[in-house]
Amino acid sequence: MNGVPEPVPAPTDWEVALQQLRITNEELQRRRLDAEKDRELFRELYNKASAHASEVAKENSELLERAQLAEGRLRDGLAMVRGTYEERVRALQGEVEQLTGLNAILVAKDIKTNGDEIRRRAAEEENLRVDNQKLRAEIAELRLDYRRMERLLEQLGEKELEQLTEQEEEIKQKLETPVASGMASTDMETFVKTETIVTR
Repeated sequence: MNGVPEPVPAPTDWEVALQQLRITNEELQRRRLDAEKDRELFRELYNKASAHASEVAKENSELLERAQLAEGRLRDGLAMVRGTYEERVRALQGEVEQLTGLNAILVAKDIKTNGDEIRRRAAEEENLRVDNQKLRAEIAELRLDYRRMERLLEQLGEKELEQLTEQEEEIKQKLETPVASGMASTDMETFVKTETIVTR
């Protein structure tokens, strides 16, 4: 009452114990929250790792499948190429053998004939070519001459036909006028015979 503070009573044992329990409880609560956070983090990381592992496993499976497919194609392609190559080689070997045999025959024939016939034909080839060109030119010239002769004969035939026609007309006129010319019938017959002979 006189303004002097009353002394604070010392905490009892149970109060001290209670305070320690509270502190311990708070620490445990804090640790529990941290543990829950760590658990959620670990769970998230595990899920991500699991998903990544699944994706990697799927990719590995796809890559393995593609590798097996590529390996099969490569194996089949190599077999096909090898078969084609071997077939081509056999065909070329056959052609080589055939050409080798033909060459041997030609060489033997050339040795037997001493190549005279081949060389003679080669030497005559140029002369034959020149003669062929000359003959072609002569044939062309003969064709032109033949056409000229045809035209000339046609012209001569037309001219001769015109002359015969004119002579025939003259004879007809003379036969139609025997009295006017003062000729007797006997003289007219003689004249006709003479004209006929001349015409022939």
